Amino acid sequence: MESTWDDLRSHRGVKVRGEPVLNLFGKILAVVSSAGLFTLCFPPNDHRSLAWVCLVPFLYVVRRSGLREAVMLAGLWGMAAAYGVTDWLPPTIALYYEQPLWLGLSIFLAAAALMGAADYMLFGAYYWWLGRRNHRALTISAAAAWVAAELGRARLWSGNPWGLMGYSQVGLIDTGSPLAGIVQTADVWGVYGLSFLLVLVNLSLTETLVAAVERTGRRRAMLSIAVSLALVVAASLYGDLRTSRAVAENEEEHVMASVVQGNLDLGSRWDPSYYGRNLQAYLALTRQTVEAAEPRLVVWPENAMTFFVADEPAYRRTISTVTEPANVELLAGAPRVRGRNPAKYFNSAFVLSPQGEIRAYYDKEHLLPFSEYMPLRSFDLIQRSFGKVREFTAGDSIDPLPTVAGMAGVVICNEVMFPRIVSERVRVGADYIVNLANDSWIQDQEFAEHQFSIARLRAIENRRFLVRASTSGPSAVVDASGAIVAAAPPLSEATISARIAPLSTRSFYARFGDLFAFICLAWVALSAVGTMVRGRRR
Repeated sequence: MESTWDDLRSHRGVKVRGEPVLNLFGKILAVVSSAGLFTLCFPPNDHRSLAWVCLVPFLYVVRRSGLREAVMLAGLWGMAAAYGVTDWLPPTIALYYEQPLWLGLSIFLAAAALMGAADYMLFGAYYWWLGRRNHRALTISAAAAWVAAELGRARLWSGNPWGLMGYSQVGLIDTGSPLAGIVQTADVWGVYGLSFLLVLVNLSLTETLVAAVERTGRRRAMLSIAVSLALVVAASLYGDLRTSRAVAENEEEHVMASVVQGNLDLGSRWDPSYYGRNLQAYLALTRQTVEAAEPRLVVWPENAMTFFVADEPAYRRTISTVTEPANVELLAGAPRVRGRNPAKYFNSAFVLSPQGEIRAYYDKEHLLPFSEYMPLRSFDLIQRSFGKVREFTAGDSIDPLPTVAGMAGVVICNEVMFPRIVSERVRVGADYIVNLANDSWIQDQEFAEHQFSIARLRAIENRRFLVRASTSGPSAVVDASGAIVAAAPPLSEATISARIAPLSTRSFYARFGDLFAFICLAWVALSAVGTMVRGRRR
């Protein structure tokens, strides 16, 4: 009898146990509505509670459609959700590359299809197949498949980790919600574990709805609800216990650090005629924060120094006129050049002594395609230049930089979006994390707050202080529990100061990285093979 209902579900427009299946328009409306609710979970809307139910309309129509329809609906959801959380990207592309809006929209659609929709189409096919097979561990397996899809889009090609579902809950830390503790579990299973938990609840609710409509499978649905609730409670309890031990207790080890947020316009960084000119603006703000907070370390954002630091001793002497009297060390972003014929350019971070001497530097490892390097030469019309720099070369060292506050694990701009990159810094000895970012080219608060949520989770995953210096904000100091110690408002000129501590204990996630996500991937593969083998034997 069960197989009979499976066969009926695979055809559009028939009735299942007296209940009509939604027509195509109704299904599209349900999918788009689900994507809209998903968008509202993220900053600046921050309706985080919707994350526990927003997928139900989408999952329901996938479950009760034919295979081809399920796959296409999943792709539609992926595209709609991508636009919902990244609607700032098409106009930003047009502005940044000085091209018409239609080109920005075309590039966005191509990227969203390749690095988003395709993964969810595979998820849709797998979830549909599990339902048709009446899989005993349907919700667990489907939640694992969702994690595998997120892992795929974060790892394949150049990686697109924007808008992973787990990031929607980071802001719970600031609310005092009973569920705030679940965010702290990221030190075990990372952002993918948070996504797994959210999707599992959505799947359990969906299966309960399907069971009510089809009048079958109610026991399995109730068991799924019970398992989901047990995991949520366990995660929340773990987080509450873990938070109190996340920050070092020895105040003597804390070092005062200041962050300068210049909020300078795009032209003053990209026009060669402005070479080095914004230095005075950063020095003026540094002088203010040195006098007010007496820091031992000052951090400037990516591209704050718009000149080749190693080749400009005069500029370094100018910097020392502010840092040397206060005995302050500077960590700041600037380009670096190596060789001449041909020359190689790097997007780098430098540690300068109070006297203006270069103590150490880090070259950005994970470059941004179509901005810092060109994967397709035919797209040269959207390539930008920085003075003499046409294209950056990826760095080959991830060693932390020695600073007065400890060993700094530096990640530049989009590198903070990749959990594995930050955890690698901790595994090689980083005592705290520094994220230098150039966000002025995206004048959008939605982007700024979403990016900040992503960066905050890196502090929790690795149990490290995070110092974030952004050109336009929000710049911040975040402690090892993800709590904001100090923050500057976005799109403003500001300085902030706070004490940070070098920490040495490694979390489970810092040691093993995305192990949970790969376990989910293996579970999906083994579950699919096992189910097919059992089906053939029958």
